[in-house]
Amino acid sequence: MRYLFEDYAFDTNLRELYRGADVVSVTPQVFDLLEYLIRHRARVVSKDDLINAIWNGRSVSDAALTTRLNVARNAIGDSGGEQRLIKTLPRRGFRFIGQVRAAQEPSGVAGYDNPIEPPKATLPLPDKPSVAVLPFTNLSGDPEQEYFADVLTGSPARERKERSPREIDQKVVKAALAYEKWRRDAESRKEEAARENARQRRERAIEKVQAALDKAEREHTRRVNVIETERADIEARAQAEDARWHKQKSELEKALRRARS
Repeated sequence: MRYLFEDYAFDTNLRELYRGADVVSVTPQVFDLLEYLIRHRARVVSKDDLINAIWNGRSVSDAALTTRLNVARNAIGDSGGEQRLIKTLPRRGFRFIGQVRAAQEPSGVAGYDNPIEPPKATLPLPDKPSVAVLPFTNLSGDPEQEYFADVLTGSPARERKERSPREIDQKVVKAALAYEKWRRDAESRKEEAARENARQRRERAIEKVQAALDKAEREHTRRVNVIETERADIEARAQAEDARWHKQKSELEKALRRARS
């Protein structure tokens, strides 16, 4: 069955959506959603109807359903704000409100006639062997292989026609020398980058060790100060205790002499 609306054609047999002569790419779920809405355009389709038909009753979030509807609208040139073809009825469901014409056979609709194109004229084969090297891209990921694209791209057959063998040899030599210079420069840059990275790593290691040494020295100084403070306090307490003992001893000796006399 083919459904025609506006400049679109919806083919359920081929499972394709056309806009004019162009095929509109849609995913299978979006195609099934459009088909269900178009087939049941005479009524309002509820959310449960769509879930049962498209997702076989599986649990589907409102966000997922809204996303599929937005994609379906976009495929047929509609939008959630415009709702020219797919209308949302709050708390009820959705309905396809576009003017649809069903067609069993294609009838001059763009995208279905598919006329057989006449065979294109083929280029005549040259009477001489020829080789053409088309432009290509280095896919190895290794920048050192870029010279292949620069040296080999071109038309050797044309080169042989337009240039003498000596000129071609000179061009090859120049290309080889240019590549050799580029390779040396690349190696020099790579070595310089390696030296710079090593220097930065060495400086970071020195800074890390120096910071650890400064921290350890500060901690040592703090502990020494604490110990010195505690030792001074102990010495003062010891001196006070010694003075107290001597005073007490003197008083007891005086009391003992008075008792004897």
